[in-house]
Amino acid sequence: MDTIPSRDLSYGTHDTICSRQESMVDNQFCSDVTFIVGTSKQRIYAHKLYLVMASEYFYVMFFSSFLEAERREVYLEDVEPDVFLAVLRYIYTQQVDITNDNLRDIFDCSQRYMLTELMQLLSRFLQEQVEPESALAIFSKNRYFAFTAVDESCLRLIRNNPLYYFNHEDFTTIDRESLSMILGSKQINCTEDQLCSALEIWEAANRDNDACELRTLVKERSYDCLKLLVFGQSMSDGFMGPPEDLKMTLMSETPVSVYGLGVYISSKADVVSVELKIYEEELEISSDVFECPNKSVTTVHVADLFFEEVVLVPRKTYRISIKMSPPCKQLLLRDPRVFHDTIKLAIPCYSNERKPVGIAHLYCKETPDMKKD
Repeated sequence: MDTIPSRDLSYGTHDTICSRQESMVDNQFCSDVTFIVGTSKQRIYAHKLYLVMASEYFYVMFFSSFLEAERREVYLEDVEPDVFLAVLRYIYTQQVDITNDNLRDIFDCSQRYMLTELMQLLSRFLQEQVEPESALAIFSKNRYFAFTAVDESCLRLIRNNPLYYFNHEDFTTIDRESLSMILGSKQINCTEDQLCSALEIWEAANRDNDACELRTLVKERSYDCLKLLVFGQSMSDGFMGPPEDLKMTLMSETPVSVYGLGVYISSKADVVSVELKIYEEELEISSDVFECPNKSVTTVHVADLFFEEVVLVPRKTYRISIKMSPPCKQLLLRDPRVFHDTIKLAIPCYSNERKPVGIAHLYCKETPDMKKD
């Protein structure tokens, strides 16, 4: 009577096909190819049928004129045994333990062996780590992998709130290619001057890199938000001060992110310093000082001032304070209003004696996915 060869397979009540498939990883039972792997030359047993179903690379290896097609032993010197076993386990079971430590090694192996489905899992693993705090680091890390979905997730956050990232500690550590992709964005919520300032900060920390080509990327672009006009009748006595802060309450149900304001400038000075503060109820949530070149000392013009994203949440009252130096007259608006199909901002009525500071527009957009405590 023939003896059944050792197989290390279990057919118990709680065993499944999947568990038996996993037990076939590096199992000599029915193995028809042995890989000699890495510098240690570890012997790893495999089965051609699993391999050729997983990848065209192995199909060509075993069913072509390659020498490996005739050999029962194949040398793999460019991969370590633990990585190859992890990939082999994925081929047999569709399961893999991906960590930040083995991500690059498994990626290299997946590319080499044309395992496209495993590449998708690696992309998803990295994409799931993308958070506002980690976006710059992961974006730069992804230059090695070039996962399109990861780039899109990171750039969506960076373009939405660029001034936050330009001030982030990771900004000066990103690589040149990543910075080029940011500067080349067709839509980003900051001005050209702010992009130039960000480039100067990066250049100061990366003096070995020539930034001349990067400067050519800083050119006119559009904003990744809408320009919401503020309507109101200007006061007949014009630029009287000091004005009241402009108050507004978001009455619609979807949070609104604000990225900038259009501020009226009327001054004889060549440069006007604008101190802009935003309060939620009585809590200061944004504070910036802008040095604005005065385009015309004989007439009024509007300066676009962009800042880090400020999220307006429903039923909260916000207050915008604008102070200018040297002191100058500021345009006041009677009954300011905004008109939009879904963004509803309620601005209270002011007494005849005091009117709010006038702004020309808000740069903003609805952000339904934004959560704020």
